[in-house]
Amino acid sequence: MKPADKKAYDRDYALAKKTGKPFFPYAIFKDTIVAGLTIVGIIVLAIVVQVEVGEPVNAATTDFVPRPEWYFYFAFELLKIFANQDVLTPVIMATFMVPNILIILLVVWPFIDRGPERRIWKRPFAMGMIVLVTGFLCYTTYLGAKTPAGVSSQGLPVGGLDEAGTAGMQVFMDNGCGSCHMVAGVGAPGPGPDLTNFGSKGWDEAKQIAWLKAPNPPMPSYASLPPADLEALATFVNGLGTKYK
Repeated sequence: MKPADKKAYDRDYALAKKTGKPFFPYAIFKDTIVAGLTIVGIIVLAIVVQVEVGEPVNAATTDFVPRPEWYFYFAFELLKIFANQDVLTPVIMATFMVPNILIILLVVWPFIDRGPERRIWKRPFAMGMIVLVTGFLCYTTYLGAKTPAGVSSQGLPVGGLDEAGTAGMQVFMDNGCGSCHMVAGVGAPGPGPDLTNFGSKGWDEAKQIAWLKAPNPPMPSYASLPPADLEALATFVNGLGTKYK
């Protein structure tokens, strides 16, 4: 602390000690009131705002995309931000790196900004750090709450579908492809790649069918599908981003 700051702090402290009120009972009384109001508010919210109960999980399906509790929505959104790089990067960044960096910033900042000033408008850097971290968490929580949960029964938000494309999209949904892949913002952000613009790769039907029958792990094989379903699925995937978009 600078000598001038220490002198000003000692002067303000002496004045506050001389003219202020003692900790007991004034501060304790205020803390009790605030704590009581907080508890009452939590009880009221628990009664008025009921916890949402979703559909029971069907363990026999493969297209169910689990959603976390609301306080983990920010991590849910981070998984999407870092998706499609490799299998481990989204998990490492969303559950370890980014949250821990934010926590470390909040913990070490008081040791970096050690000024004696307590008025918030006199602490621009400290307030800026709090606003940035809190704003980031709130924004990613909002995005995580609004993100699509998975492939809906109504289909994917893809236009230009013809008869073959519609049949292929149905095969895509029926076989749980959305549990590993995302199309036009709908589906899971991994571990499979985003297929929104897969058609730009220029694969033909034979190559796509061969891949579906014998893909690289961890993608399962779809060799057991009827030939008509394989052809429809290959047509749909190969047209994403070009013919179907």
